[in-house]
This record gives sequence, structure tokens and C-alpha cells, in this order.
Amino acid sequence: MDGLSYSFNDVIKLWVGSKSTWHYVSLPLAMSDEIHTLSQYHQTKRRGWGAVKVDVAVQGQQWQTSIFPAFEDGRYALFLKADIRKQLGIAAGSEIAVTLTLLW
Repeated sequence: MDGLSYSFNDVIKLWVGSKSTWHYVSLPLAMSDEIHTLSQYHQTKRRGWGAVKVDVAVQGQQWQTSIFPAFEDGRYALFLKADIRKQLGIAAGSEIAVTLTLLW
């Protein structure tokens, strides 16, 4: 990971949609604001729905995914797929330490 990195802790929450349920952690508001500002300078590499591509590290596991602006107050969400949760032994209610690196 060689880009701008951020670290935070959060408890895994559930987002219940009409057809599925998602597990996620939310980035702190100040961190989200900074990432949003930076993403404006990298618009040519932005993904759909305002997503930002990131490298993620949790408990020694690393993978690439995207964070999404998912909340009315501007915070980004990092969704955690089932295979990642299973590998890490985590579930809704688990507190995790996350390091993410922005990929432009």
C-alpha cells in the first residue's frame, strides 16, 4: 500500500435493504470529508455512485474494494462481503480496526 492511508475503528453494523442485508463499517465524518475533497481532484478515476477505490487491511487480511458515500451526513461506508467476514471470523457487532489506502 503506497497511497494516502487512513486508520479507524468501528463496530460492524447491518444495512437492511429491500432484497438483501449488508454488513458495513462507517468512516468517521472528518475522514470522509477529507476523502470526498480529495476525490474531487481525481474525478477522472472515480467510480460509479461516487465510490472511491481503496486497499483495505483488517486483522492482517488485505483486499481491494471501494468505499461509498452512503449517509446523509456525508460519511463513507466500507461494505464487508461474506467471504471476508468468514475468513476474519467477524460479524455484526464485532469491533474491527481498519486501515484503508486510497487508490487513484
